[in-house]
Amino acid sequence: MKHKAKGKSSSSSTLATNDSHSILFWSLIAIAVLFLLWAPFQRGLFNGYNMDFDRPIYSSFVWSSILLLITSFYLFFNYKYRNLRDFFVIYIWLVPLSFLISLIGAASHYYGANMLYMHMMYATFFILAIYVTNNRLGNNILQYTLLISGYLIVIFGMLNWLGNLKIANGIAELFTSLKGLPAYKHAVMSDSNGLRLTSVFQYANTYSAYLIALLFGCMLFIFRSRKWYSVALHSLMLVPILVSFMLTLSRGGLVILPIVLLVLLLFFSVERQIKLLLYLGISAVAVLLTIGKITEIGSSLQNSFNPNLSLKGWGILAAASIIVSVLITLLNHYLTPVLEKTIQKKIKSRYAPVVLPIGAVILGTIAVIILFTDTGITKLLPENIRIRIDNINFQQHSVLERGTFYADSLKLVKDYPVFGAGGGGWAALYEKYQNNPYTSKQAHNFFLQYLVEVGIFGFLIFAVLLGLVLYNYCRNYFKSDKDTKDARVLYLIILISLLIHSVIDFNLSYAYLAIVVFICLGGLVSSFDTIAAPFTNRLSKWESYLPKIISGGTLVTAIVFITMSIRLLSGNTYYHQAIAEAQQAKPYTEVIATVDKALSMQPNHPDYVDLKQDILMQVFRQINDPSLEQEAVQLIKDFRKAEPYHRLGILFQLNFFMEQRNFLEAHSVNIEGLEIFPWDIEMYESQMHILYELGNQSRLDKNIALTDQYWNEAIELYNTVLAKVNHLESLPEGQLQGREFNVTQAIALYAGQIYYIKGDYSNAESALRHGITENLKEPLAQTVARWYLAALHKQGKTEDGLKGKLFAANPQESKNLEDLLNTKFD
Repeated sequence: MKHKAKGKSSSSSTLATNDSHSILFWSLIAIAVLFLLWAPFQRGLFNGYNMDFDRPIYSSFVWSSILLLITSFYLFFNYKYRNLRDFFVIYIWLVPLSFLISLIGAASHYYGANMLYMHMMYATFFILAIYVTNNRLGNNILQYTLLISGYLIVIFGMLNWLGNLKIANGIAELFTSLKGLPAYKHAVMSDSNGLRLTSVFQYANTYSAYLIALLFGCMLFIFRSRKWYSVALHSLMLVPILVSFMLTLSRGGLVILPIVLLVLLLFFSVERQIKLLLYLGISAVAVLLTIGKITEIGSSLQNSFNPNLSLKGWGILAAASIIVSVLITLLNHYLTPVLEKTIQKKIKSRYAPVVLPIGAVILGTIAVIILFTDTGITKLLPENIRIRIDNINFQQHSVLERGTFYADSLKLVKDYPVFGAGGGGWAALYEKYQNNPYTSKQAHNFFLQYLVEVGIFGFLIFAVLLGLVLYNYCRNYFKSDKDTKDARVLYLIILISLLIHSVIDFNLSYAYLAIVVFICLGGLVSSFDTIAAPFTNRLSKWESYLPKIISGGTLVTAIVFITMSIRLLSGNTYYHQAIAEAQQAKPYTEVIATVDKALSMQPNHPDYVDLKQDILMQVFRQINDPSLEQEAVQLIKDFRKAEPYHRLGILFQLNFFMEQRNFLEAHSVNIEGLEIFPWDIEMYESQMHILYELGNQSRLDKNIALTDQYWNEAIELYNTVLAKVNHLESLPEGQLQGREFNVTQAIALYAGQIYYIKGDYSNAESALRHGITENLKEPLAQTVARWYLAALHKQGKTEDGLKGKLFAANPQESKNLEDLLNTKFD
């Protein structure tokens, strides 16, 4: 790869001169532009691992499969294996191949198959970007699309923040259906930190990552604009972008922003480094002076709309934006020549571009000290933002929880080291490996989650792709002239911004952002037309066949992709049709027939299976037709073969056996459930119930050995719960526990009853004490109190206060307690 190509390949020159007249080229451009405007408003194509997020993702598969089909024809006429760019057209398919291999042993076939198709989509956009950006016009169109789309997302977010829902909804409905909702869901969301701006992403941290990329992309276009009005227009967006960034309340974004800034400074000339810091400083001052009012106004408008107040908010934002735009336009016009002359005369060292970043680190350190110590600077910020900044430390719950995610993901990797647990492996298996009962289908680290899914094999494929692209681009970049650098550096800016932030969050679980990343990679690869492809000598004999092989393989892949995409989308359509039919009270046979159509398109989709079993069991309970119950049982049995770790199958079988009082089968299923969900307290409750019933039946059957076996297992399980509760108490002070996990009333009762019947009244008292509550109105609470008082009585103790409350709540409990005390357990 160190060899230079003898000249631009024939494919390069053809692309450069004739593409603007090519129907295939303009077809690719048109579809890509429309897609990049449409996709963000589909909640960023978030992969949430359930049916709610499926439809827009399946629609995007159809878009991209059509693009791949057109690309296959494009390759037939233009592909030549001459340079490194052509090599990457082949190499990129190793990425989806790694997901195909991991699908063989995937923890979830549904998750794994979706991730395979998603990476086929990413490969499609990667190849598209290589060839589209090789043409100057295509490159400009794609870059402006990414930037203008970003500006639209920012404006959409601010419209929601300042209460202009009619205009915001009008923009959203150009691209998506609001499904009767009064506004785009969670464009402004509320959590324990207060109101947070998320725009189209519904997740503030990812929006902050996107804004970082957009901020520096906007700066680049200010630098490279040659017309004053272009500088002014791009400068107008700086304040809205930074205001939006602050309104996300993202601590991770605040931490990552200076890191991205430092990295990107290395890619700018000294002149641009100075201007970047200066323009950022001017914009930051404007934001600092206005953010308080904009926050206050926006918070008020979320409760009730006031047109005058909204207009005031826009007036403040517009005034700050215009002032900044005028200052930057003037500075850019008058300062640039002065800087160029000064730098040319006084700064000639090749290491000059490194000096300012070092200075920025020093200044940044001073700024951090000022910001995070009691200097009063943060008092200029709104309270919610100030609190978020003050809480940035390594002991905050979000940092501690991420550390736990990362440690747990490495446990998973240890069990699936080579090919991984399949696409969505973390979402399918994290509960089995988690340190405490948090809920997160995302590992909050793209690289670790990727490693979990495709193992070392797939991770190395991606790492080599990323490493080769960045290495070759950077090597060429620092040798290039200014115009050549500017041609593609936007892709580097976006790529670095999103990847660095993805170390601490799941930004690339948004398929839209992952597509943008692969477009950026392809855009960088497009510049590798002067670097010879590897193995060119060995493949010279195949030169005439390679275009046909590559384009033919791409065509076949595209046809398969289109077929599967249409099937997935059709299945989703049938599923929603079945729900509509059920709501219209149509005959269950019609509804089942529609669900079966959905399942024929995507067998073992968890939501489709769940809908069918629910209908079958509901009708079974109404008409008592055993064949319906057996059909549901067989459906779940088959489902568990494809999705062995899914909660649906385990809970169905467990409830089915419990209803039949088939405790032996229920015991077996529940053991599997506890292995997969070791922090699900309901699993422990059901297993304690099962073991109590099995032991009690054995006791009545006079089988002492079997009684001891089951009840000893129950006591061991109870002790496991106690140990886990103690473990949770040892978590760092700032770390949240997650879901509730403690000794419940049911667990306390079964453990206490077993101890009591065995004559161990002291341990019975200890266990039952966990289930005592102030509210004794519920039958379970009364039962626990009764056995607890009996255990005390057997030890010569009493709690008259509790006894009085119990008898007051239920006078019958006086006799129940007496009967229990007089009962002899053999």
